[in-house]
Amino acid sequence: MTKSLEERMAIVKDLIFNQPVQLMTSPLKAGTLKNKCIGDSRTGYTVQLDNLSYRGVWVSTIEKINLKVDGEEVPQDTMMLCLKGMKFPLCDTVSHTEVFWGATDTCILSVNKIGGLSKGEHKLEIEIYKRGDFGHSYGEGEEGYENATEFHTPTLYKDEAVFTVE
Repeated sequence: MTKSLEERMAIVKDLIFNQPVQLMTSPLKAGTLKNKCIGDSRTGYTVQLDNLSYRGVWVSTIEKINLKVDGEEVPQDTMMLCLKGMKFPLCDTVSHTEVFWGATDTCILSVNKIGGLSKGEHKLEIEIYKRGDFGHSYGEGEEGYENATEFHTPTLYKDEAVFTVE
């Protein structure tokens, strides 16, 4: 059975425009905010992050993560990225070129804060700055790449969500 031009064009449009989004635009994983506890003492809180790409990303391409909880900026030196049994201070992610965050790997953003979060609703806002992970690598010569802004300007991924802490 032969398809008409219109039928074939409809198939092509469906293939091109109705595919799942390949880059995650909502990195905060719903329902995962919880306090960290040692005994009866709350020592901070954690939230899971969904991967930024359908194929995974290198931890070293994450340049910076900013987090606000209830409008208050979380200090960088209180946050750790936890992945595959390893913990990385956020200021050190760019040096971990050997660590790959696979698309299905659990990644946790851990915050040290005495007392953790109170029970109830909390609004989280996150900004993740990530460099492109294909093409020219940092540390190599710049010749021919002077105008390649995709390798020098990180992409900003933003998300915000309201979570309930039990």
